[in-house]
Amino acid sequence: MSRALSTSRPATPRPAAPQAGTQSRLRVVERERPRSKAVRRIVVRVVIVLLGGLFAIGVLQAVVTQAQGRIDQLDHQIDEAVSLDRELRLRRAELLSPARLATEARDRLGMVPPETINYLDPAIPPAP
Repeated sequence: MSRALSTSRPATPRPAAPQAGTQSRLRVVERERPRSKAVRRIVVRVVIVLLGGLFAIGVLQAVVTQAQGRIDQLDHQIDEAVSLDRELRLRRAELLSPARLATEARDRLGMVPPETINYLDPAIPPAP
């Protein structure tokens, strides 16, 4: 009652040959190779450098914004100084005008115009 076990492989049926005029839809696909550690390291380093660059750009933008605020403040101070200079020049011109000086001399200092004007002729003595 014992049966002899066969050690050979059981026969597997072979696929039928494709018929003439039809192509098989199957194709051989290569297995994807896992990325090596070196490629991963390079990718990580590139990402770190890019993120660092973006951070640096953000910091530089903040510095530029602060500097622009200071420039705007200085422009405002310059405008005020130019306006004050214009006012002071106008006031100086008014103070130096001959009509104002004559009025100030007459009213405040009590000066009066002379009745006659005498001119002196300087005589130069001859050399000895």
